[in-house]
Amino acid sequence: ENAMNRVNMEDEETLSSVAHCIEQLRQSSSSTQEKESSLKQLLDLVQTRDTAFGAVASHSQAVPILVSLLRSGSSGIKMLSATVLGSLCKEEELRVKVLLGGCIPPLLALLRSKSAESQTAAAKTIYAVSQGGIRDHVGSKIFSTENVVPVLWEQLKVSLKNESLVDGLLTGALKNLSKSTEGFWSATVRCGGVDILIKLIGSGQTNTLANVCNLLGALMMEDSSVCSKILSGETTKQLLKLLGPGNETSIRAEAAGALKSLSAQSKEARREVASSNGIPALINATIAPSKEFMHGESAQALQENAMCALANISGGLSYVISSLGESLQSCSSSAQIADTLGALASALMIYDINAESISASDPLVIEKTLMKQFKPKAPFLVQERVIEALASLYSNPVLCKTLADSDAKRLLVGLITMAGTEVQDDLMTSLFALCKKDCDLWQALQGREGVQLLISLLGLSSEQQQECAVALLALLSKENDECKWAITAAGGIPPLVQILETGSPKAKEDSATIIGNLCNHSEDIRACVESADAVPALLWLLKNGSDNGKEIASKTLNHLIHKSDTGTISQLSALLTSEQPESKIYVLDALKSLLSVAPLNDILHEGSAANDAVETMIKILSSPKEETQATSASALAGLFHCRKDLRETHIAVKTLWSVMKLIDVQSDRILMEASCCLAAIFLSVKQNKEVAAVGRDALAPLVSLASSTVLEVAEQATRALANLFLDHELSALVSFEEIMFPITRVLKEGTLDGRIHGAAAIARLLQCRPINQAISDTINRSGAVLALAGLLEAADGDASATSEVLDALVLLSRSKVSSGHTKAPWTALAENPHTILPLVSCVADAVPALQDKAIEVLSRLCLDQHDVVGGLVSEIPGCISSAARRVIGSNLLKVKVGGCALLVCAAKEHCQKQIEILSDSSLYIQLIHSLVGMINTANLPSENGDGESIADIKISRHSKENSSDTEMVPHTAVISGNMIPLWLLAVFARHDDKTRAEILEAGAVQMLTEKISQNAFLYVGEEDNTAWVCALLLALLFQEREVNRSNSASHSIPVLSNLLRSDEPAYRYFAAQALASLVSNGSRGTLLAVANSGAATGLISLLGCANVDIADLLELSEEFMLVPNPDETTLERLFRVDDIRVGSTSRKSIPLLVDLLKPIPERPGAPFLALGLLTQLAVDCVPNMLLMAEVGILEALTKYLSLSPQDATEEATTELLGILFSCAEIRQHESALGTVNQLVAVLRLGGRNSRYSAAKALESLFCADHVRNSESARQAIQPLVEVLSTGMEREQHAAISALVRLLCDNPSRALAVADVEMNAVDVLCRILSSDCSAELKGDAAELCGVLFANTRIRSTMAAARCVEPLVGLLVSEANPAQLSVVRALDKLLDDEQLAELVAAHGAVVPLVGLLFGKNFMLHEAVARALVKIGKDRPACKLEMVKAGVIESILDILHDAPDFLCTALAEMLRILTNNASIAKGPSAAKVVQPLFSLLSKADTGPEGQYSTLQVLVNILEHPECRADYNLTPRQTIEPVITLLNSSPPAVQQLAAELLSHLLLEEHLQKDTVAEQSIPALIQILSSGLPNLQQRAIKALANLALAWPNTIAKEGGVFELSKYSTEFFLEVPVAVLVQLLRSGTESTVVGALNALLVLESDDSTSAEAMAESGAVEALLDLLRSHQCEEAAARLIEALLNNIRIREAKAAKNAIAPLSMYLLDPQTQSQQGRLLAALALGDLFQNEGLARSTDAVAACRALVNLLEDQPTEEMKVVAICALQNLVMYSRANKRAVAESGGVQVLLDLISSSNPDTSVQAAMFVKLLFNNHTIQEYATSETVRVITASIEKDIWASGSANEEYLKALNALLSNFPRL
Repeated sequence: ENAMNRVNMEDEETLSSVAHCIEQLRQSSSSTQEKESSLKQLLDLVQTRDTAFGAVASHSQAVPILVSLLRSGSSGIKMLSATVLGSLCKEEELRVKVLLGGCIPPLLALLRSKSAESQTAAAKTIYAVSQGGIRDHVGSKIFSTENVVPVLWEQLKVSLKNESLVDGLLTGALKNLSKSTEGFWSATVRCGGVDILIKLIGSGQTNTLANVCNLLGALMMEDSSVCSKILSGETTKQLLKLLGPGNETSIRAEAAGALKSLSAQSKEARREVASSNGIPALINATIAPSKEFMHGESAQALQENAMCALANISGGLSYVISSLGESLQSCSSSAQIADTLGALASALMIYDINAESISASDPLVIEKTLMKQFKPKAPFLVQERVIEALASLYSNPVLCKTLADSDAKRLLVGLITMAGTEVQDDLMTSLFALCKKDCDLWQALQGREGVQLLISLLGLSSEQQQECAVALLALLSKENDECKWAITAAGGIPPLVQILETGSPKAKEDSATIIGNLCNHSEDIRACVESADAVPALLWLLKNGSDNGKEIASKTLNHLIHKSDTGTISQLSALLTSEQPESKIYVLDALKSLLSVAPLNDILHEGSAANDAVETMIKILSSPKEETQATSASALAGLFHCRKDLRETHIAVKTLWSVMKLIDVQSDRILMEASCCLAAIFLSVKQNKEVAAVGRDALAPLVSLASSTVLEVAEQATRALANLFLDHELSALVSFEEIMFPITRVLKEGTLDGRIHGAAAIARLLQCRPINQAISDTINRSGAVLALAGLLEAADGDASATSEVLDALVLLSRSKVSSGHTKAPWTALAENPHTILPLVSCVADAVPALQDKAIEVLSRLCLDQHDVVGGLVSEIPGCISSAARRVIGSNLLKVKVGGCALLVCAAKEHCQKQIEILSDSSLYIQLIHSLVGMINTANLPSENGDGESIADIKISRHSKENSSDTEMVPHTAVISGNMIPLWLLAVFARHDDKTRAEILEAGAVQMLTEKISQNAFLYVGEEDNTAWVCALLLALLFQEREVNRSNSASHSIPVLSNLLRSDEPAYRYFAAQALASLVSNGSRGTLLAVANSGAATGLISLLGCANVDIADLLELSEEFMLVPNPDETTLERLFRVDDIRVGSTSRKSIPLLVDLLKPIPERPGAPFLALGLLTQLAVDCVPNMLLMAEVGILEALTKYLSLSPQDATEEATTELLGILFSCAEIRQHESALGTVNQLVAVLRLGGRNSRYSAAKALESLFCADHVRNSESARQAIQPLVEVLSTGMEREQHAAISALVRLLCDNPSRALAVADVEMNAVDVLCRILSSDCSAELKGDAAELCGVLFANTRIRSTMAAARCVEPLVGLLVSEANPAQLSVVRALDKLLDDEQLAELVAAHGAVVPLVGLLFGKNFMLHEAVARALVKIGKDRPACKLEMVKAGVIESILDILHDAPDFLCTALAEMLRILTNNASIAKGPSAAKVVQPLFSLLSKADTGPEGQYSTLQVLVNILEHPECRADYNLTPRQTIEPVITLLNSSPPAVQQLAAELLSHLLLEEHLQKDTVAEQSIPALIQILSSGLPNLQQRAIKALANLALAWPNTIAKEGGVFELSKYSTEFFLEVPVAVLVQLLRSGTESTVVGALNALLVLESDDSTSAEAMAESGAVEALLDLLRSHQCEEAAARLIEALLNNIRIREAKAAKNAIAPLSMYLLDPQTQSQQGRLLAALALGDLFQNEGLARSTDAVAACRALVNLLEDQPTEEMKVVAICALQNLVMYSRANKRAVAESGGVQVLLDLISSSNPDTSVQAAMFVKLLFNNHTIQEYATSETVRVITASIEKDIWASGSANEEYLKALNALLSNFPRL
C-alpha cells in the first residue's frame, strides 16, 4: 500500500512538473534562458518518466507551444523543441499530434540551417515523426504535401559532401517515408536519389549503410531501370563486400536484400553477381547466423535475403537446393559439408509456394540427400547441421506434404535436438528407419522399446521435449493397435494422467488423445485408465481447455465412461449451469454419452442425477445463449435417437413441448437443432399417441421450415416431417404440391441423411395417394425422380437409403398418365441414363425384396434405354447372377419377365460373358429350362389383381438416337411380354452350341413348330403373336446338325414352306432363314427334299427385295449371326449340288435368272443376286455358258453395264463376262466385240473390284486377234494404266496382264502407255518399291521390259527410279520374277546413264548369283545384262570376278546351247578387256574351253568373235602365255581356219591372236605357224586397215623364224605399202632398213614408227643406233629428205648418253655442221633440231675437243648471223657454250668466225632472256686470255648499256651482266 501511495505521489508530481514547464513556455514574459531551462526540464521528464507522456498528451497546449517555439524560437530553443518533439513521438498518439501540429515546415527549415547540431536535432525529430509505417495515411498526405522527400534528398546531397553524421538520420527518415508517402519513388528519381545512394554505399558510412541498402533494394523493385545504373559502377561488388562478417548484422541483411532485388530485376545483374564471386559470398551469408551465433530479425533477414538472391541468380530456389545437395558429394572437408548443410537448411526454411510454382523440388530426394550425411561417426558440427536441415525440411508446410510420416519425423528431429546423448543414437536410428520407407513409425521406434523410451522422456524432461514425446505417442496410438498395449504395459497410463493434470496445454491435449485411443481399443485398458482416476483431469480440461482440448476431453470421456456414473453426471450437470466453460457443447456431448447408457428407471426417477441432468438439458433450452440452446437441442436429439424407450415416455412429450417453442425463433442454428430433436422424437410417433397429438400442431411450422432458404434448416425440418409421415393420417393432411418442392430441394442439395429422409417422405406421401395427372405433373416439375436416383447413387449401397428410394421409385414406375401431355414420372430415369447405374447395383447387391423392386423399375426402362441397362447389368459384378436367380426362383410373373428383360438387354453386347457367369454359378441350365417352360405362357393379369400385365414390359431393339419420331417403327423393333423369354432363348442359342442341344432336349422344336402353325397368319404386332420369333429361334436351332437329323426338323419343312407364302415379310423372311439353316447344315437328302418341296421357286421370287423394306429384318439377322439373304444362300447351296446344277432345275432357273437382269423397281437387288447365281452356274460348265449365250446373256450384260449399275453389281457383271470369255466359242461371238467399250468404261468409272473383273475379261478378250487389233482395244490402255496406279494388288495383276497381252506384239503402242496422263513407269516403280507380293513385282518387271524397249520411255526419270527396286528383286531366292527383272534391267542398260545407276545399286552380285542350274533363258538374259554393265566399268568387272562369274560360266558352258555360248563368250570378252582380270587366275581357266569352243562347227560368227577376243585379252600378256602347255594344233590350227574363211572382224581377231601366240618361240618355229604366212600376207591386200594391222603384227612375230617364207610370199613388199601405224608392229631393225627404201611414204612411216617407239621406250634408241639408224638419218638430212622428222629422231638418239659415247656419234658432227651450213637447208625446224643435236653431242667433253668441233663452231656462229628465232638463238648459244667450255681452239674458232660481234649484237638487241644467255657466253669467252685481242671497249660499252637499261627498267641489273663485266675487267685491266 505504501508503494502504491509512492507511485501515485510520483505521478502527481510528474503531472505538476509537466504542467509547470508548459506554462513557463507559454508565458511570453519568460526569457530565452528560462524557456531553455523549461525545455530541458521537460525533456528530462519525458526521457526519464513514462507517466510524462500521458501528462503531455492530456495537456491541450503542449504540442502547439512546442511547435511554435520550433518555428520562432532562438537557435537553442529550436533545437530543444525539436528534441522534445522527437522524444514525444515514441508514443503513437503523441506522434500523430506532433505531426498534425504543423511541425514539418519548421523542422525542414531547421534542417536547412548551417548548424550541425541544429541539423542533427531536426533530423532526429523528422526520423521519429516518420515512423508511422504503412498505415500512417495522414502522415503520408502531410509528407507529400510539404515536399519532405525532395528536401531530405537535397539535404542528403549537401551533407554527403561534408560526410556529416546526420546522413544516418536522413536515410532512416527516407526509409520510413518510402513505406507510405505518395510519390516517394518518383520524387527520389527526380532528385537524383539513385546517384546519392550509390555514393553513400561507396562512402562506407556505417550509420547509413543499412538504410541506404534498404532504399536501394526497394527502389530497384519499384523501377527496374535503376539496375543498369547500379551495374555500371562498382556498387554490386560493394554490396557483396558488405555481406562479409566485418559488418553489422543489419547492414549485411540489407545488403543481401539489395542484392535480392537487383538479381530479381536484371538478368545482367545475375551474371554480374555470379562473375564477381557472389555465389560463395551469398552462401556464406546464409550460413552466417548459424556459424556466428546471430539472433534477431536482422539475422533472419540476412539468411532469407541472401538465399533469395542466390535463388534468383541460380534460376530458382529449387535449383539452389538441388545444387547444394549435389555439392555435398564433392565437399572435401567437414567444414565445407557443415556450411553447405547450413545453406541447405536456410533454403529449406524459406521454400514456399512461390518457389514451388517456379520449379518444384522433390522432398524425397532432399531427404535422401540429407540422410546420406547423417553418419554416426560424422563430426558433431555436421550432425548438428543435418538435424537443422531436417528440421527445416519437416517443418516446411510445402515440402512436408508429400513426405510420408512428416509429422513423426519432425517430432523425432525435435527430440534428437533436445534429448541427451544417451538416447540420441536410438532416436537417430529410428529416424533412419522411418526415412527408408520400409517400415512404419511403430517399427522404426523398435516397437515396445521405443514406447518405453518415449515414456521415459515424459517425466524429468523439459516441457518442449515432453510435448514432442507425447505427440509421438499420440501418433503411435492412432496408427498402431499394438502400441496401445505397449503403452499400458510400460506403465504409460500414470504419467499420461499426470501430464493431463500438470502438463502444457499442448501436452494435455495429446495426452487426452492417447487416453481416448487407449480406452477405445480395449475394455481392459479402459478399466486401467478408469482406475488411474483420469476423469477429474478430463473434466478440468473440458472446463478450462482450448476448444480443441475440450473436444478431445469430451471424446475421451465418451470412450472412458461406459456405464452410468452418477458422480460424473452430477459434475457435468453442474458445469451446464456454471459460468465455465462458456461453451457447453462439449459438456453436453459428454453428458449425452453418459445418459445414453443410463438405466431408464434412473432417468425417470425424479431427483436422481440422471433425471436432474435431463431436466437441466431441457431447462437450458430456454437459455438466453443461442449456442447453449442449439447445443442442448442437439444433445437431446442424439439421446432420443438412440433411446427408443425414452422416446415413448413423458419426458419425450415434455421435451417436445419445449422444443416446439424453439421453432419460432430466428436463429438458423436453433431451428436446425430443434428440428433435429423433433425428428428424433417423431420416430415413435406411431407408438406414442401424445407425441402424435403434439406432432399435428408441429406439422404446419415444419412445412414452413422445410421451405427455409437455409438448407440445413430445411433438411432437418424435412427429416422431422419424414418421421412424422410415418403416421399416414398426418401425411394425408399435407398439400402434396406445397411440400414436394422443398423436399426435392433437400433431396438434391442436402446431406446423405437429409436426402434419405427426403426420399422416405416422398415414399410415405405416395403410399396414401393415387398418382394422378396433377401429382405426376408436380413430381415432374420438382425433379424428384432424378433427385431420388441421385440419392441412390450417393448412398453407395446404404440399406436404409436404398429401401426408401426404391419404395418411392416402385410407386412411381407403376404410374400411368391417362390424358394430356404430362409424362409419367418414371420416364425421367429413361431420359437420364446415368441414373440407371444405382438401380442395377441394387439388383446385384441388395436383398431379394429390394432386388425385385429394382427389377420392376429397371424393366420399365428397357424400352428406351436397353443399351445402357444392358451394359450396366453386364459390367456390375453379381448382377447377372442375381437377375437369373430371380427369374428362376420368383413366383411373380412380372419379376420373372422383368428379369428376362434385364438379361436380354445385357446379352445384346455381352452374351458370352453372361453365359460364362451363369455357367460358373450353376444357373445356366436351370435358367434355360425355366425359359423353355415359359414358351407357351400367355399374358396373364398381374399378381396384384389391378389389371396390369407383363405386356407393360418392353424392350426396344434400337437406341433412341438411332430412331426418329418421323419414321415408322417396324413391328419387330419392340420385344414385349411373353416374347421376351423366347428372345432370351434365341440370344443364348446364337452364342452357344450346348444351349441349342439343351433346348432340343427340352422339346422346344416341336413346341415352336406348333406355335408357328397356330399363329402363321397373324400380323406381327398382335399381342398373342410370337410366330416370327419362333421361326427365328428355329433358324438358330437348325444350325446344329444334330437338330437337323431329328424328325421334328423334317416335319417343320412343310410348315416353313407354307410360311413362305405368307403376306407378312417377317414371316417369309424368317421362314427363309430357317430353310437356309436346314440347307446349310443338312444332308444331301435334306437339300433334295427342300428343292422338291417347291421352295426354290418361292425363294427366287424373294430375291432382291429392297434393303430399306426389310432393314429391321436384316439387322436382326446380323444380330443373330444369320445370313442376311437367306433366299440367295439357300439357292446357292442348292446349286452346289451337281445333280441340281446340271439338271433340269438349273436349266429352268437360267432363263428366270436372266430375266431378273432387267431392272425391277420393287426388287432392286434382284439383278445382282441373279448375276451371282448365274456365275455359279457358269463356272466350269460350258453347256450352261452356251445356254446363257443362246438366251442373250451377252447383250443383256452389255446393256446392263451401260446403265452404270452399282459397284458390286458391276463387278459381278464383269466377272461373269470374264468367265464367259474364257470360252473360245463365246470370244468369237458376234456380240463379244461390242462388250469391249463397256469394259473400258468400267475401267474408267467402275468400282475397284469391277475394274479387276473388267481387266481380267479384257485379258481374255485380247486373246482374239480381231479384238486386240481393234481401235476399242487401244482405248483400253489409259484406263488400264490408271487401274495399275490406283488399284489393289489383284487389280494390278490383271491390268499388267492385259497390258502385256496387248503390247507385247505391238511395240508402237508402248508410247501410248507413256503418253497417258498417269505415267505407267511411275506406277510400276511404286509397285516394285512396295511390299507387295513377288508375283506382282514379277508382272510389273515384265511390263517394264515391254515398255523399256522404247527409247523415249527408257530416258525418263521414272525409268531411273525403277532401277533400285528392280535390283532389289534379284536378291530373293527362287523368285519367279527374276527373268522378268533381268530382262527389264537389260533394256535399261542400253542407256549409259541408267547402266551407271544399275551398277551403283549393286546389281552385279545378284546377277552373278543367278548363273546356276539349267535355266538357260535366265542365264542368257543375265549374261546380256552383265555385258552391258561391265562395258567400260572396270570396278564392275572386278566385282563380277570376285563374285565368281567366271567359275559360274565354266560350270554352265559345257552344256550350254549355241545361243547361250555366244552370250557367255561375249561376257568373258567384256571381262577380259580388263588387264588385271585377264591376268588373274580365274581367267586362266577359260583358255582351253574357249579353244575347244572355236573348234565347234556350230559356233556362229558372234561366238567366234567374242571367243577370239577373250583369248586375245588373255594371251597378249606374256605371263599368261607362259602358263599354258597347249600344242600348236590346239591353238594355231583353229585360228588359221578362221583366217581363211571368217568375216573380217573375226579374221582381224584371229590375226591378232596369232600374233600373240607367235610371240612364243616354240610356236613360232612350229611348221603349223608357217602355214599361217600365206593367209596373213593375203590379208595385207584386203584393204581393211584394222585387219592389215593385225596381220602385220603377226608377220612381224614370224619374221625372225620364217623370213624366207615371208619374202617368198612377197611380204616385205606388202609391208612397205602401209602408213606409219602399221610400222609400229615391225621390229626396229626392219624399220631402220626401211629408212633406206627410197620410197617417201615408206621412209615417213618408218620414221614415225621409230619416233613413237623411242618416245614410248627410251631403251629402243640403243637398238636403233646399233641397227645403223644414225647413219641412215644423216643420209636423209644430206639428201634433204624428211628433214624435220629425221632431225627430230637423230636429236632424240644423240640425247642418249650411251649413244653419244658410240663411234657413230663422232661421225655425226661433220654432217650436222654441213647441214647447218648448206644453203639448200630450208627447214627452220630442221636447223633447230640439228643445232640441238650438236648441243647434245658437245655435252661429251671428248666430242667437244674433237677436230670436227671447230667446223661446228663456225656452223653455229653462222646460224646466229642468219637472224634466227629466239629459240634457235638460245639453242645455238648453249651449244657454243658446251664447245668453248672444254677447248681454247673452239674459243678462237668462235672469235675468228665473228662470234664476238654476233654476241654483242644479241646482248643489245635480243629479248632479255636471249640477251642474258649471250652475256653468260661472253663471260665464258673472256674468262682467260685466249682471245684477249677481241676484248675491246666496245664489249664493255655494250654490256654497260644493258646494265643501264635494266636499272632504268626495273631498278636493278641482271646478275649475269655484272658477272660478264666483272670477267672482262678482272682479266683485262686495260679496259
